[in-house]
Amino acid sequence: MNAITQLVLSDIGPLAFSVLALLLLCSVGVWIVFLLKTLSLTRGLYLQKKALRLLERIPSQEELRLRFAAMPDNPLKDLFEISDEELSGFLKSSPMAGHHRRGELMDLLERTLEAQILMAEKGHQRGQAFLATISVTAPFLGLFGTVIGVIDTFQSIADLNSVDLAVISPGIAEALIATAAGLFAAIPAALSYNLFRALIRSMTETMDFFALQLLRRIQLTLLSAHEKV
Repeated sequence: MNAITQLVLSDIGPLAFSVLALLLLCSVGVWIVFLLKTLSLTRGLYLQKKALRLLERIPSQEELRLRFAAMPDNPLKDLFEISDEELSGFLKSSPMAGHHRRGELMDLLERTLEAQILMAEKGHQRGQAFLATISVTAPFLGLFGTVIGVIDTFQSIADLNSVDLAVISPGIAEALIATAAGLFAAIPAALSYNLFRALIRSMTETMDFFALQLLRRIQLTLLSAHEKV
């Protein structure tokens, strides 16, 4: 550790130290959220692909029901189980229902699945507000620390009546450290927010597609059951 760094750490004021400590906490929080959301969204993407493959490759509703029951909890599993429960109940209670009753069921299922997708998307959005807040506020906190460092520099010049490097370097270094700390917290937060936003949008589109495929499958099942009757 060089002499200037030692001087900065020893002479840093309580307000500047508080700013740096807050920025450090923000940076740690950003990386924790980044790791947790990366694990969560990666798992979600894997389960989405698995659920889509099941829906596309398995024609039997009974086998599909067993396969989804064995899957870990995820939004697409919820969508399937909700639609399957409604379909099973409808076929048991109204096996000879006409076109109007089948249309009512499809409308109900469409609204139910849309609401479920909105709730799943809200769950995926957890942590996004924190990342957005840090990406916006951290540079301003760093700027605040920079201003404090500049003020300390001018105060030292006024007190000692000197512009010697040993006098001005602690304040300037303090100012630059605050700026760097603010950017160190803000840049990963902004990158993470935009990355996760794109992933969440893609996952939501996949859920919409899955719901449409479910509705199509249910409609075909209802038509087949009506023809048999």
